[in-house]
Amino acid sequence: MIAVQLQSIELIREGFDLKQGLLKSELLPWAPIAIDSTEARREIATQAPIDGREIVEWMHYSSADIATFDAMCQEYNRLGSELLSGSGDAYIPGVRVGDLRGESVTGATVSARGYGTVVTPRGNFNVPAGGKATFAKGDILAWGAIPYVGSVQWTLTLLQWRDLAAAPIRDRVRFASSNGLVAPNFFSVTPRIPTPAAVLRIGLTSDVQQTVAIRGRGTRGSFEQILFEDSFNIKSGESEVVYTVFGFPFVSSFTLELAPSDKTNTILDYLEVLP
Repeated sequence: MIAVQLQSIELIREGFDLKQGLLKSELLPWAPIAIDSTEARREIATQAPIDGREIVEWMHYSSADIATFDAMCQEYNRLGSELLSGSGDAYIPGVRVGDLRGESVTGATVSARGYGTVVTPRGNFNVPAGGKATFAKGDILAWGAIPYVGSVQWTLTLLQWRDLAAAPIRDRVRFASSNGLVAPNFFSVTPRIPTPAAVLRIGLTSDVQQTVAIRGRGTRGSFEQILFEDSFNIKSGESEVVYTVFGFPFVSSFTLELAPSDKTNTILDYLEVLP
């Protein structure tokens, strides 16, 4: 059994460089560094304007998400982990990311029923049209968003966490956003020694005041298990959030989920567990 108690929230600095230390997409290196793909889409529209033949609207949404989430994966994977991403038209040519794939149906079908379906080895999950969804079951941790739905084509953006980054984390990782729909992130937490109480220090930078959800999940094989959940408010700028984690007889390993609010630009600066 695990429980948490919020100890403190401190605004470290009001002035900040939101994008310092973030990486450019290797797949689309000409695209700008963006936390929200809306920003990347504006530059992509300038570089490759819609002509109704080779370039159509869904491509702008998809390529902007690819650039933004590919860079998030690079930041996460430099921590010795594996996060996969992809975006495209789930009808034609289809979208597959790791163990995930979008159901190949028309945009009209998605629009009529109000959601698109993602197929995984541990069951399917539905993503609202124009919305997002997180899926956690067994050994599958996934997230999907649908930023665009047309009559035939529709854009599906997917993330799968294949190997979790483990605390301590000292390199910055963005919480990428698909047109304002912010993805969560997941980290493995294990105290260095058996202890009934451990301390989590979480450094976050946000462009606005917002609420961040925090959850403790089971480890690989039981990601659907919720061990604890809470939320906290941070101001614009760099903040440090401190939680005490309690366990009996000791704090066991768990998966930490952090989920910023939509329409925010948020960075994880660091994550430490003591002892």
